[in-house]
Amino acid sequence: MDIISLSQSIKESLDNTLETSNKVSQWYKEELNKLPFSIDVLSASLCSQRLKEIAHSRILYNLLQNSTLRIHFLNHFLLGVSFSPTSITIPYPDKHRIDLTIKGNTFFLIIENKVNGAVEQRKQIDNYVKIAQKTYPNEQIYVLYLGGEKSIEPSEFSLPHDTKALLGSRIICKNYKDDITPWVASVYEQIDFEKEPFLKSSLLSYRTYLENRYNLNPLHREMNNRLDKELISSLGIEAASLDEKISAIKDQIDNIDKIKERLTSLLEDYKGRQIRKWYEECVTITNGKLILTMQDSAEFGFNFRYRNTDFRCCVSFDDEPYWGIMGVVENANSKPKVFQELQNLILNSNRGFHNYEYNSEEWVISDYERNEMIVNRFITLIDIICNSESCSIL
Repeated sequence: MDIISLSQSIKESLDNTLETSNKVSQWYKEELNKLPFSIDVLSASLCSQRLKEIAHSRILYNLLQNSTLRIHFLNHFLLGVSFSPTSITIPYPDKHRIDLTIKGNTFFLIIENKVNGAVEQRKQIDNYVKIAQKTYPNEQIYVLYLGGEKSIEPSEFSLPHDTKALLGSRIICKNYKDDITPWVASVYEQIDFEKEPFLKSSLLSYRTYLENRYNLNPLHREMNNRLDKELISSLGIEAASLDEKISAIKDQIDNIDKIKERLTSLLEDYKGRQIRKWYEECVTITNGKLILTMQDSAEFGFNFRYRNTDFRCCVSFDDEPYWGIMGVVENANSKPKVFQELQNLILNSNRGFHNYEYNSEEWVISDYERNEMIVNRFITLIDIICNSESCSIL
């Protein structure tokens, strides 16, 4: 087969997969309309989008304010760990740092949500463990790593081998489909509506969302069985042998993986274009006041010196855009006084800045911001730095 024929064959195969996907999507909508009336408040409010990781963390945070649920959760996921119920504290989760932290007199539990397959950050879990080590011995540090439909482990990119070996069995890998959803369903059954009507209603809303999200609703299972039959018919493999059916389905999965790969590439490209757009807006606004540089397609900013220490003020993008000031070489451990003074300079400017308590040590201050506000936030940072006698632009 020549290259042109092969290319055409690949195109036709991908086109067929897209056509089948569109058919299945349409069938799915039609089947949903046949189901008995029900209300999934969370899904309806999201307009078909998924709850973000931080939203799941905040829901868990609020549910765990109830002492009964809090103890039940810890006994369920921290098997064999004894603790004083009155010692438990749960800081409010915020903006993609440690998703959720639960502290007790005998443990520091780091909960990391990867429910939607969120991208790992370099040494993410490693940095969280270092935060815990400031106040807890190694043997009392635990990580609950939550996948979506299946349990996954943090990679060495996020959790280096030495730290993983240090934690050992205290890395607990669970998932929302098989672990969190059944836990929510279990505690829902134990709550008396007459005594706790709002808690019971909240659990029902979250349970409904999770069961629909992971097709655990019995009515949805029946619907999926019908969809499977339609899918088999669409692929034309009803009368095929098992080997042929397996081969045909694997081909479709390969095609979907190729499409996902290209969509992921497009997403990164568009993020890069967004960063470039913000960069150009900031260059126009600053009008030569300072030189902004792009270190890569996902970051731009400028370097400056404060108290004989070099810093970089920047804007970047992962799941959401964020602004921040970070040490170029030094960090909060090597120069704590300088970092604290610079942080105070920003926080005390009365310009609406705040910093999250679990920032990793390279950051003086940083936070996520809405797309429509990120340029304004960055320009305000520039103004503060440029008008400080203690700062000099490099």
